[in-house]
Amino acid sequence: MKALATFIIQGGRQATLVVAVMAVLSLLMPPLVIISSAALCLITLREGALEGVKVLIGSTVATALIGYIALATPLIAATYLCVMWLPVFLVALVLRHTRQMNVAIECLVVLAMLAVVSVYVFVDNPAEQWALSIQAVIATLGEQQDILVSQSQLQEGLAFWSAYMTGIVVAGTITSIMMSLLLGRWWQGLLFNPGGFNQEFTSIRLLPRDAYAFIVLIVLALLFSGQLAELMWNLDVQLVLLFLIVGVSVVHVIIKNRGTSQFLLFGFYVAVFFVPHLMLPLILIGLSDVWMNWRERFAIKA
Repeated sequence: MKALATFIIQGGRQATLVVAVMAVLSLLMPPLVIISSAALCLITLREGALEGVKVLIGSTVATALIGYIALATPLIAATYLCVMWLPVFLVALVLRHTRQMNVAIECLVVLAMLAVVSVYVFVDNPAEQWALSIQAVIATLGEQQDILVSQSQLQEGLAFWSAYMTGIVVAGTITSIMMSLLLGRWWQGLLFNPGGFNQEFTSIRLLPRDAYAFIVLIVLALLFSGQLAELMWNLDVQLVLLFLIVGVSVVHVIIKNRGTSQFLLFGFYVAVFFVPHLMLPLILIGLSDVWMNWRERFAIKA
């Protein structure tokens, strides 16, 4: 990883090459899009807005050319530009100027909330559109193999999940962007400030305004009905990611400060990715940390 970061930071051409190539390869291996965006993030964090814009434009043009040659369409570049590269570029600029990870992540969540609002403004009944799309996929799968649920159960599930799919899809996208931001910042620390990323990540702490916004949106969702209530719930999904990342940070500090084995810390991160049941406790830890400051209560005492 250090060798790749060193190659990226050598100049705009090298960074553009990594951003574009990783983006194209991500069509076969989707996680590579995180490395693509992280490369843009690193060059922006280190060199500033002008160099970041050069890499952004160069990568878009290069990806459009590769897309046109390989897939007969340059539109793939526009997708990466709007969905991944532009948001990570903007958030990297915020982090560069504020040097506060929590502010950068808050800005990312604001962008996600604007995306959710845009969907509800420009798309007529998003829940219905999602339900139709999912039904089409299920119908295709049903032709290939038996589906082990009844039609009534299927319709129930569709009715429930389609209402939240906009928020879930946007949240999935900003999760990838957030991972790119963290990877880019880690690369920067690895090259120019050893140990700096660990200190920054483990000190992420949100302000009460984030928790109050989360609670207000829940109250509004309960008071409203129909699409307006759906919108509130989908906006709240984006804030959940804030508390999740803080919850991970808090547990990381507590495990590390207790002097336990590095294998336990590694096991914790494996569990975060592969055990969905951990999400709710971590979110609750992150939310309550706004008032409780768990690091001070447990980590320091340990």
